[in-house]
Amino acid sequence: MSAPRVGSDIRRLLSASTAIIGPDELRARGEALPAPVRRYLEYALTDAAPPMHDAHLVHRGTFRTAPDKRWLPINGEQYFSVAIPGFIWNATVRVAPLIRISARDSLVDGRGNMRVKVLSTMTIADASGPQIDQGARLRWLGECAWFPYAFTAPCLEWSPIDDSAAEVRLIGNGLPVSAAMTVDGDGRLTRLRAQRYRDVGGGRAVLTPWTGVYRQYRECRGVRVPTAVEVTWELDGGPFSYARFEVVSLEYNIARVA
Repeated sequence: MSAPRVGSDIRRLLSASTAIIGPDELRARGEALPAPVRRYLEYALTDAAPPMHDAHLVHRGTFRTAPDKRWLPINGEQYFSVAIPGFIWNATVRVAPLIRISARDSLVDGRGNMRVKVLSTMTIADASGPQIDQGARLRWLGECAWFPYAFTAPCLEWSPIDDSAAEVRLIGNGLPVSAAMTVDGDGRLTRLRAQRYRDVGGGRAVLTPWTGVYRQYRECRGVRVPTAVEVTWELDGGPFSYARFEVVSLEYNIARVA
């Protein structure tokens, strides 16, 4: 696959750190990790898995904004930094044949931002602040499943829960971020659950249980990754699944090429 076109903001993200995480970091931390995490990394990272500086993912899927709303087609592209939490996600939602909504979610220099536009010109949302930072940090944590060497990064602390689960904490500036990861008997990461801030309108956000479920593992460039993920808010009235994404392509270390 040819190198993707990289804009100045993405170059800034990918050049923020020259750190690369690979087998050396895994060996250094491996014995200290909880058993489910070791089992997962042994499954996910084959001998052909490359050390990782960054990742580039393209996805398709469906998205909805409320439990009573219809599912809409969505296509997106995302860039990640691996050693230091960071990403830029650009997506387009087709609302009607001639109407598109563009969304941009990012975590750069520890700060999150969510911007939404109609027809790529009229801004209908531009959110930032500590609660957006918290949500963006959790999103990066959940998406480490596509670049699993990140789970050995110094910014993560681990605690065992039981034979199939562990708690991970993302340390550093900002609101506390932690999640529980569940790993099955074969070593596949199947679920991540956390408390994430959810916009309830009127400028208010409330901590709400938030879950990502990973499915359909395939090997990509020496890494076994889930190619389908479903993201859900666990509301008082029942679960609200709002995003179902399918991975189209995944590349590593594109900064060196671009």
